[in-house]
Amino acid sequence: MNDLELVRRFDRALFEDYRLARSYCLDVPTYALVHLRSVAHRLTSALGSRFAIEFRSKNLYDRIEQLARAKRMDMRLARKLHKLRNEGNKGAHPEKYRLTPEQLVQLAAKCVKDAARLCAELYPLLLDSPTPHWQFEPVDAEAGRELCYRAVMEDDAEAQYLVGLSLKSRALMQRERAQSFALANDSDTVDLGASLKVLKQAAYWFERGAQSHPGARFEHGVALLHGYAGHSDTTRALELIEAAASAGVADAQALLGYFYQTGSHGYHADPLKARHLLKAAAEQDQSEAMANLAVLYYQGALGQSDLPRARHFALQGAQAGYPHAQYQLAVMLLAGEGGEVDLEQGLQWLQAAAEQHYPEALADLAQRKLDGDGVEASPASAAALYREAIRYGRLPRAMFELAMALFDGEVPDRDLNEAARLLHLAYRYAVPGSELALAIWHTAPELVGQLEGQATLAAGRALFDAEGHPLRVDDALA
Repeated sequence: MNDLELVRRFDRALFEDYRLARSYCLDVPTYALVHLRSVAHRLTSALGSRFAIEFRSKNLYDRIEQLARAKRMDMRLARKLHKLRNEGNKGAHPEKYRLTPEQLVQLAAKCVKDAARLCAELYPLLLDSPTPHWQFEPVDAEAGRELCYRAVMEDDAEAQYLVGLSLKSRALMQRERAQSFALANDSDTVDLGASLKVLKQAAYWFERGAQSHPGARFEHGVALLHGYAGHSDTTRALELIEAAASAGVADAQALLGYFYQTGSHGYHADPLKARHLLKAAAEQDQSEAMANLAVLYYQGALGQSDLPRARHFALQGAQAGYPHAQYQLAVMLLAGEGGEVDLEQGLQWLQAAAEQHYPEALADLAQRKLDGDGVEASPASAAALYREAIRYGRLPRAMFELAMALFDGEVPDRDLNEAARLLHLAYRYAVPGSELALAIWHTAPELVGQLEGQATLAAGRALFDAEGHPLRVDDALA
């Protein structure tokens, strides 16, 4: 038998999620990954029912851990469930995980096969019978053609939503590449023409599906909010987002909760409403909501700072694979906030966030590699990490710290023209009047003094005035 028949026999309740994930992993990999997360949810529910375990939490990570502690499956199977959950989370916001379209397709295809293998391994445990002989049948692109047919010819709202998701994912990745290209070429002009065109196409399909599909309703609202539908309409956008949140769309709950948390987009700051919405989203494994709950408790928005609870929600988001939460948790563990100092775990979470190209984590790890702080000193690795933080986040702090390391000869392949360029970029991207901007302004003359009187360093020196302070961009290019 093939994998579809195996999963159908194994559990009819999760068959539809698996079938959809398999059908769309080549054409709408984000959608496929979200359904694979649902497969992981259903597997834990099936195991709980089989062994009469009443789950204490709706959180998927907690459920997997509860099953493992009850010794109803070995740690190897628990790790596989965690992996399926983590990879599935990447489908909701692929741009935050810095995945290319090709990487998303590869990830979704691999996870579909992993999900089938996991079902095969759990087959004897749940059904008390040997796993039948089966083989995985390669996926094809037929689903994409069928999806487009349903969206256009049958006016199918679900298909329209999926077409919109596919286009939006492609557009956001095009935007990421355009921004990286502009930074690599020291340009303030980012060519967003191609990505905006695709976003407008996505917005069209979201609008088509919005009347009867809550997910499309939310995405249509986001399109109107950000103006990529061709026009902006904040009032209508917020109506749509609120309607989607009321319908239980986790992303809508998380976004609306963020608006109440920050008092933005016309909403008055309301920590209680923010907590209610963020918790509702977090219960559906919305990792961004978990991270924002951590911030809510960390900042004491509900009356008093609650660091243990902030650490708890940062841990939830980190375990969900969300890089911002991983960085939050690392900072708290390393500083002993909300609990004891745990250098080992803190460094592990910092490394996890850095591996997902989270700029602040990359810069923190670079600084530790440069100083040998808790890790083995490696100036070459530090320089590489700083450059990655600059590439993925235009992080002025990383630019400044790498510039200083180059000026001071702390990293290999010292290039003073590069050091000068980075120092100038750091000042350009720093928040005006911030502590960092002032530090660059006061430090620059001493550093730039190293460039004086050397013809080969004239290009770097030209970025600064006679006293060694950074020139404005227009003056530097004149």
